[in-house]
Amino acid sequence: MNSNHTKLLKMIEDSIKQSPDDVELMAQNVIDVTADWFEEVLEQIGIQPSCIPTLLRWQAHQHEYLDDN
Repeated sequence: MNSNHTKLLKMIEDSIKQSPDDVELMAQNVIDVTADWFEEVLEQIGIQPSCIPTLLRWQAHQHEYLDDN
């Protein structure tokens, strides 16, 4: 199944589903999976710390750009 969601969005969605009733645990899980994702990106392509805000915004909104095609 193909999805317009990025890997990061899918990882965050899955982490939220694991703790839907505990907001603090949910926030911790989202931070943890985001950090895991960054480790994967760093291992695969390398990133500079200054790229992090732009990369996060692009990951969050990529599906909007894909739907325009």
